[in-house]
Amino acid sequence: MKRLGLMLILLLLASVAPAKGRFPGPLVGADWLLGQKDRGDILILDIQEPPMYVRHHIPGAVNLPFSQWRTGPKGKPPMSLPPLAVLAERLGRLGITRETPLVIVATGTGAGDLAAAARVWWSLAVLGHEDMAILDGGLVSWVNEFKGPYTSGMMKDRQPARYEPRPRRTLLATREELLKGVKQPLLDARSPQEHLGLIAAAGDRPGTIPGAHNLPFDWLVDGKGRLRSREAIRKLFAWAGVPSGRAVHFCHTGNRAALTWFADYAVLGNPEARLYDGSILDWSAHPEDPMERKLDLNEGAH
Repeated sequence: MKRLGLMLILLLLASVAPAKGRFPGPLVGADWLLGQKDRGDILILDIQEPPMYVRHHIPGAVNLPFSQWRTGPKGKPPMSLPPLAVLAERLGRLGITRETPLVIVATGTGAGDLAAAARVWWSLAVLGHEDMAILDGGLVSWVNEFKGPYTSGMMKDRQPARYEPRPRRTLLATREELLKGVKQPLLDARSPQEHLGLIAAAGDRPGTIPGAHNLPFDWLVDGKGRLRSREAIRKLFAWAGVPSGRAVHFCHTGNRAALTWFADYAVLGNPEARLYDGSILDWSAHPEDPMERKLDLNEGAH
């Protein structure tokens, strides 16, 4: 009986995504962060665009706006991952090294902001960063719910540092891999209308990658712009037909899918989860790549 009890405890612990470094998990609440305000080792990484950062940010936060995390190299889809050396140089200018504990903070106005924070978390993970967390609910939760202090004005200069990446390209899925076929399920994080092929974003062909399941990214977020519980996420993945996660995630350009990837990888603890950076925009740029249009209303002819 004792042996069985020990095995159950070990299984329970294995089902929980491990915390890295100084953080209790991949997400931290504003209440937790308020309790750490006197610790000088944690750096707030604000990803608002400069006008919003100047207007309001957590005291001591540095600013690397979200747009700077998606300046892909020439020949790659727009809004894709920058060359890692470029991203490392941008972080180094802010005095950030790969060992710096980071809390990623978006404005917190809804699912899109949480997805942006998850995209930054994924980008840092590709760089090899481990000691990081997302502020659940963002600045809105910090100020409105927990009355956390905030300030305005320009960012203060910091001593530059050398950021040395340790790339983890296994977190990336490529078009070439998908064309050859992957054993993992494919998870489309776009809206049902996009997934079915009823509508298409600019540059996309209507439909989805053949065989993909659908889980709209914003279903993972509650009415306060915070990620749902681990149990709720498990139920949503099961509803989508991917009960164990471990998927290749995609959307239009890899932003919305960063949130479903984050839930799969960081919250459910599935290290096999990957993100297709170029997503459907990249796939659509190659007419020979197959698309599955699950519902074609054929409204062109009257």
